[in-house]
Amino acid sequence: MLDRTFERISNIRNLSELKLPLLFFALALWVVIPILGIFPLLLVVQLDLLRSKQRRPKIISLNNILLALVVITIAIYVSSFEVFADTKIYVDIYEQLDTKGIFDNSFVEDRYEFVLFLLLYPINLITNGSIYWCLILFSLLTNSLVVFYISKNFSARYYPSLLIILFSTSFYYSQIFYMRQFLSIVWVMMAIASMESSLIIFVLCSFLAIFSHLSSAMYIVVCLTVKMAFFLAKNIKIKLEKRDKIFLYLGIAMLLLFFAYIGSKIYSDPEEIYGYVNNLLDYVPEKELGNSLQNRVDNYDKRDVDLFEFTIYRIIATVAIGLFAIFRSYKNIDQKKLSLIIIYGISILQIAFIQVTGFNQRIAYLFLAFFGLFFGIGLDENSKIKTIGAVSLMTMFVASANIFNFIGIQANMIDIPGWSFFEGQPLAMSLYDYILYFFNSI
Repeated sequence: MLDRTFERISNIRNLSELKLPLLFFALALWVVIPILGIFPLLLVVQLDLLRSKQRRPKIISLNNILLALVVITIAIYVSSFEVFADTKIYVDIYEQLDTKGIFDNSFVEDRYEFVLFLLLYPINLITNGSIYWCLILFSLLTNSLVVFYISKNFSARYYPSLLIILFSTSFYYSQIFYMRQFLSIVWVMMAIASMESSLIIFVLCSFLAIFSHLSSAMYIVVCLTVKMAFFLAKNIKIKLEKRDKIFLYLGIAMLLLFFAYIGSKIYSDPEEIYGYVNNLLDYVPEKELGNSLQNRVDNYDKRDVDLFEFTIYRIIATVAIGLFAIFRSYKNIDQKKLSLIIIYGISILQIAFIQVTGFNQRIAYLFLAFFGLFFGIGLDENSKIKTIGAVSLMTMFVASANIFNFIGIQANMIDIPGWSFFEGQPLAMSLYDYILYFFNSI
């Protein structure tokens, strides 16, 4: 029987024919180590989508069942996070929502960021203030939006590949620690995903993003600018002559030189950049936000330098996305892709700023946690990137490297101070342990 199985595998001519044996392997690994089993489960979905003839997707299908298992696994994994620091602050506010209400806390009074607490308020009432239900339902909601809406709208055929990279990014699992910022980024990504399909969803998600965390306003401005540019390009016919194109290219070259100059200044004298930022903070309309940033600038001490490391895995992913952006910029670029490319450029500057100044890594949180979704720039039906089995070789390499790094982090988590899931031993937890943990926690 075993010989017959290997014989059938050796006769496989199409990657999609591996779906059934891979499904058995995926389920077996998922039962033994659920947090690792999600990757072959997603690969099974990807292989199914690679079939040339695709039927109309159904709400209840094997693919959606597997995706649901992935979401539930991640939600239980995330809910095991050791509550401390920022998470403890959110939990304390959550526990008082039934008596104080949504708007009686410093985040809303000082920064108008009420969306997180609006979301947690009914959870508090329904569960009688259960902290565990707060964490797991928050994770279920946000990760369901990422899996079933955002990723599918970024790349209808290759979204499992995006999710493999996303879920193997360890910083993505800081979602309970950076609760407000994570929620705001989810809304930003939903806004980008709906830019061309639904104006109502785009406007709603933009509003929710800004009032979840004010930092997301920068990304919403990018999206609005892109929408305006596409509107003008569609309604105002501008024909560029050869001379006009020369001036355009010169302008782009000057802009690149300007960014290169800023980068060199940041690298050679970060304190001087802090001085410029210090002057600009006088114009920040929100005084509490301005005072907070002012204090961070005035007390520049490089205290966050050791918290951020631009690892080889991040470098590989960043370079790959950059190549995708270059390839896609030639042809068939749409509003979503252009928005992601611009945000990618902003993120590179943010990372450079973090590297040389020691500023807190959360300023580049969108890219550091969600760079897996940026592979949607190149992975779609109109991609110019040559593929093997319809999946980019570069993407497979990044996914493999990311998963390798992710496994290493999980194996050594007990030695990592601060961050801990399942008491620092996530690879020792089987499906039975996940179920037991869930019922013991509720």
